[in-house]
Formats: sequence, C-alpha cells, structure tokens
Amino acid sequence: MEKTILNTMFDNLLHIGNKANYWNPKMKSYIYGSVNGIHVINLTKTAAKIEEVKAELKELHTSGKKILFVATKLQARDAIAKMASETGHFYVSEKWVPGLLTNFKTIKRRIATYMQLDKDLQSGAFDSLSKKEKASKMLELDKLNKAYAWVKEMKKMPDAVFVIDGIFEEQAIREANTLKITAYAVLNTNGDDTVVSNCIPANTNSVKSIDYIAAALKEALSGKARDASTSTPTTTAQARVKKIDDTKVSGEKKAPAKRAPKKVEAEATTETTTQE
Repeated sequence: MEKTILNTMFDNLLHIGNKANYWNPKMKSYIYGSVNGIHVINLTKTAAKIEEVKAELKELHTSGKKILFVATKLQARDAIAKMASETGHFYVSEKWVPGLLTNFKTIKRRIATYMQLDKDLQSGAFDSLSKKEKASKMLELDKLNKAYAWVKEMKKMPDAVFVIDGIFEEQAIREANTLKITAYAVLNTNGDDTVVSNCIPANTNSVKSIDYIAAALKEALSGKARDASTSTPTTTAQARVKKIDDTKVSGEKKAPAKRAPKKVEAEATTETTTQE
C-alpha cells in the first residue's frame, strides 16, 4: 500500500473511530488500536475495502444498474447528494421514509401526488385557491419534496443500496435485506459488517472523511462513457476486415479462369479451316 494514499486518508480523518466503550466486536478486525479512549481504524484495511467496493459499484454502474445512496446524516448529505446526482443515481438526503423499499407501491402513489402538486404549482393552479387552501397545499408539497424529490424518477426497485453509517441508516439496510437487495455501507467501529454485502470501515462523523469517500466512489461511477468508447475500435476493425474480404471476392469474379481455354480452342479451329 502506498504511503501517500495512507497519509492522505490520515489527513482526511478516516482513521478516527468511536469511543472505545462504544463499539461492536464484529468490527474488531478493522480496528488498529485505541488512543485516549478512542478507537483507531486500520487504514490499510480501509484502503483495501475502498478498492473492493469501488470495483463492485463500477460493475453495477457499467451494466446499467441503479444504486440508491442513503445519507441523511448531516455530515454526509451534501457530498453524497452531489456525487449521486453527477453520476446518474438516486439518493435520499433529507430523511428515510419508512417503507420506501418494502412498501414501494404505496410510495409510488405518494410520489405521483407530489409530482401533481408540483405541476399545479408551476402551472399557477394554486393561485385560484384561498389563502388557507394554498398554505395547506404548499405545506404538503414541502413535506413531500423533502421525502421524494430525488427518488421521483425511480420507477422500480434499485439494484443496490449504499448507506453512510450503517447504524444511523439501520432502517434502510433492514428493508434492503428484506427484499434481498445488495447493500453496502460505510461503517464506524460501532457498525456490523455482517448485515451488508460489503463495507468500508471509516470515520462516519467527519465531513472531510465522507468527502474523501464520495470522491473515491465518484471515480468508480463515472467510467461508463469510457467503457462504451473502448468497444468502438473493435467494431471498426471488424468492418475493415469485412471490406477487404469483399474486395477479394469481387476481384475473383472479374477474371474467370475458364475464358483462356475457350479462346485457344477458337484459334485452333480457325487455323484448321485455313489449311484445308
């Protein structure tokens, strides 16, 4: 492991865990030790896990799968929301609505209500309402906007769920596991790596730490265009080979091998007639 990577992770505070008396023994393998009653996360294992998760997310991304990022923790909202929107995935940053996955049919109806209210607001339909009715509609729209604004285009279940802080987003992981949706998480020393498919052990209480992780994930989720372009040269090469083969075939048709013998026979017949 390169020292520069570890030093950068150290500078971004990924190594700081929770208090030593507030931890989960299931995370013991990721803990390096403790200093002044605070657990220190083993950054070598964190770096390895980041690469593992990046590879798995990249595979999902390049195959057209959709990932739902859940980051309602104040420290994680901005970084994860920006990363998810720039890479074309869904996210929840305000609050997790219970049943968002397990009761998706009902949630879709609520999203339809939200979109209709938003459409009415844009078209000016609220202007004909009384002040009390308009205030009630605006209050409901604001509530629905916080809950569904960034999942309103989610027509079906996501293929994977990624949460920041598995303890803080326990409900999201529970619903994903109920529906057997692949779940990933960034876990602090109080987390549980047995309830997710893979995890990144890191500090979940620092903006700098989460910004670093968001940047690493963005790197993995922004490679679809490059993958698509790499297939173009192969297609072009195949087309060129095909054109060359066609040229060879057409050349053979222009010069049949049987014409020369016929000409010789005709000349021989002419000479015989002249001699007679």
